[in-house]
Amino acid sequence: MSEHKQIFTEILNKIVAERALVAPRVKIQPISSGGANFTTQLFQATISHGDNELKLFAKVAAVGEKFRQQFSGFRIFEAENDFYTKLMKIYENLQEKHNVPQDKRFVAPKCYGCSSKLYEEVLVLEDLSAQGFTVYDRMKSVDWDYASKAVEEIAKFHALSVAFEKENKEEFYKYLGTLSLSWDKETTQHFTDIINKGVTLVKEENRNRLEAFIASVGTLNFDDVSKPLKLKVLAHCDNRVSNQMYRVNADGSVEVKIIDYQGIREASPTFDLLYFIFSGTDKKFRDQYYEQLLDHYYKELSLAMKRLALNPDEIYSREDFDFDYKTKLPFGLILAMMVLPVITVDEENAPKVDEDLDIQSFVVNNTSDLLRERINGVVDDFIRWGLV
Repeated sequence: MSEHKQIFTEILNKIVAERALVAPRVKIQPISSGGANFTTQLFQATISHGDNELKLFAKVAAVGEKFRQQFSGFRIFEAENDFYTKLMKIYENLQEKHNVPQDKRFVAPKCYGCSSKLYEEVLVLEDLSAQGFTVYDRMKSVDWDYASKAVEEIAKFHALSVAFEKENKEEFYKYLGTLSLSWDKETTQHFTDIINKGVTLVKEENRNRLEAFIASVGTLNFDDVSKPLKLKVLAHCDNRVSNQMYRVNADGSVEVKIIDYQGIREASPTFDLLYFIFSGTDKKFRDQYYEQLLDHYYKELSLAMKRLALNPDEIYSREDFDFDYKTKLPFGLILAMMVLPVITVDEENAPKVDEDLDIQSFVVNNTSDLLRERINGVVDDFIRWGLV
C-alpha cells in the first residue's frame, strides 16, 4: 500500500468509527486530475454498509520539502481544512440567519474529515462525481451558460465574506490572520521566467510592446496583484475551471460548484474575476460576452449582498467595482502569462506531483499550440483596450 493510500485509509477508519457503520466494505481507488492538480494525490472511496453506499473523495498532500520551503509562508493545506471546518460553518449560519433561499445559497462540498498533521495532510469530501458533476475541459474556452453560473457562485462567495466582516469584525480579522502568502526572491524569479517564456510565443509585431508593458508593471508581487482597493474579501485566488465542477441538470440548466480552497486569502473581489476570465476564456468568448460577464458578476454580487441584508450601493457601488476592475485589469495580462502555460499543457507534459516538485517545475518547456493561441488572444485584447 502506498504511503498516501495508507494516510487516506487511516482517516477512512475514523469516519467509519464515528458513524458506527456496521460491517463496512471499503474500496479505494487512486484517480488522476489529468494534469490539473499539482499538490495532492487524489482518491475516490466507496464505503458500503448494508444496502447503503457512502461515496467519498480525498486529497492527500503529496509535495515534498522543496515545494514546502519555497512556499513556507503559504499554508495551503491548513487553509483548505480551515475553510471546510470553520469558515463554511460561519457562512452556512449566515445564510440560515438571513433565510437565504436554498437555491440561492453558496454551497461547498460536504466535508467528512481532515487532518493538518505535517506531511500527512488530508481532506475527505463528498464525491461530487457520484452526483453527476465533472470538471470542465481546461483545453476549451468556457461558454456563456457555464461562465455565467461560475460568476454567480464566486459572487455569492464574495458576498458572504462581506457579511462575515460586517457581523463579526473581530472573528473576521482573526480568521484573516491565519491566511498568508509570501514568496522569496527565488520564487519570484521563477514566475518571471514563466512570463518571459510566454513572451516568446507572442506575435513578433507585438513583442516589443508587450515587453514594455511588463517592464512598466515592475517586479511581480502577488500582494500588488491581489491587494484590495475599494473592498476586501476572502477570495478564492485560484479561480479557474480546474477548481470548479459542474453538471447539466435535466432541465438543461448548468450548476457549478467551486472547489479547492488552498489559496483562499484577503484580496480584491476583482482578482477572482480576472483570474477566471483570463485563464478560462478565449478571444472569441470575450469578443461576444466580456462586458456582459462583468455586468453579470456585479448584478449577482449585488443580489447576493441584498439577500444578506447588505446595501451594495453603500458597501460596494458599481462605481467602486468599475474603479477596482479598471485598476486591476493590467494584472489580468500578467495572470494570463503566469497560469495559461500550466492550464493548457498536455497531461504528459504537466508538472509531476511528487517529492521533487518545486517552482521550477512550472516553467513548462513543451508548450502547446493552444497556449500560443490563448496568449496572443489576450495580448490582442489588451492592445485593443489601449493597455499595451
